[in-house]
Amino acid sequence: MADNYRFGFVTIVGQPNVGKSTLMNRLIGQKISITSHRPQTTRHRILGIHTDEAKQIVFVDTPGIHSLRKKANRKTINKVINKTALSSMEGVDVICMMITAAGWSEQDKDVLKAVKQTGQPVILVINKIDKLKSINDVLPLIASSNELHNFDEIVPLSALSDGKNSNAEHLLDVIESYLPLAEAGFDEDQITDRSFRFLVSELVREQLFRRLGDELPYATAVELTQFEKNDGMYQIGADIWVEKDSHKAMVIGKNGESLKNIGSAARRGCETLLESKVFMELYVKVRSGWSDNARDLYALGYDEDNL
Repeated sequence: MADNYRFGFVTIVGQPNVGKSTLMNRLIGQKISITSHRPQTTRHRILGIHTDEAKQIVFVDTPGIHSLRKKANRKTINKVINKTALSSMEGVDVICMMITAAGWSEQDKDVLKAVKQTGQPVILVINKIDKLKSINDVLPLIASSNELHNFDEIVPLSALSDGKNSNAEHLLDVIESYLPLAEAGFDEDQITDRSFRFLVSELVREQLFRRLGDELPYATAVELTQFEKNDGMYQIGADIWVEKDSHKAMVIGKNGESLKNIGSAARRGCETLLESKVFMELYVKVRSGWSDNARDLYALGYDEDNL
C-alpha cells in the first residue's frame, strides 16, 4: 500500500428524498441502500465502502433528517430515525450535505443547523442537476448557498446520470483531500458492514414501498424468519409487519396478487445480491402500535442507543 494512501469516514446527510442512498450506491458501484420515490425509505445507518488504489472511503448513509414538529412525526420510530441520522455525523472526517437543484427548503436549513454544530468540514452536494435546462442554471444556487454557510466545497452532480453531468468521480476526488493518511480499515473487496440477512430484508421492504406507493403507511417493516442455503438455493422466509387489518389487506391485494408481485420482485433482487437461486415465502402480520414501541423497534434491528 502506498505511503500516501488515505482512509476515512464520510457521512451523507440531508432531508428525506434528496438522493442520499442513490448517491452512495453510485459511489460504491453496487446497490447497498434501498431506494424509492417515497421519502424516509432509509431507516438505518448503513456503511458503504469505496476502495481504489489511492483511498478507501467509508460512506455512512443515513435516514433523512426531518422535523418532529408535525404530530404525525412524533412516533418513536421517527424520533429513532432522527437520532440515528444525527449521531452518524459524530467522529467522521467530512460531512456531505445534500440538497437538490430545486434550491433550499426550510427543512434543508434545519439540517444545515445540525451540520454546523459538528464543526466538521462540510461538502455541499447539489443533486439532480440533470433536471435543470442548463448546467449554468445551478450557478445562482451555488452563490446563495455560499451566503448561507462557508462550505468547504460545493459539488453539483446527478446521482442517477451517466456521463459529464454525473460528476460522481469528481466528488470522490474532492473527498479524498479531506481524508487522513492511513491504511485501509476494511478488506478491499468489502462493500458494506451489513449482513446479507439485513440486505435481504431491506430488498423486501423496498418492493413494498415501490409497488404500493403512497398508499402504504410508514408503519411497515420486514423481519426475516428464515435464511439458509440448501442444495445451492437460499430458503428465505419473512414476516411483513403492519399495524392494521386494512394495511394487511392492502399488502396482500386482491387474490394475493400484490403480495405475489412484491415477493417476485424481491426474490429477483435477492438472487442478484446473493448470486444464487432463491425460494422466498412472505407472510403479512398485524401488530398494533409496533412503530411506537421501543421493544418492537429493537427487535427489528433499530439501534439500541437511539431508542
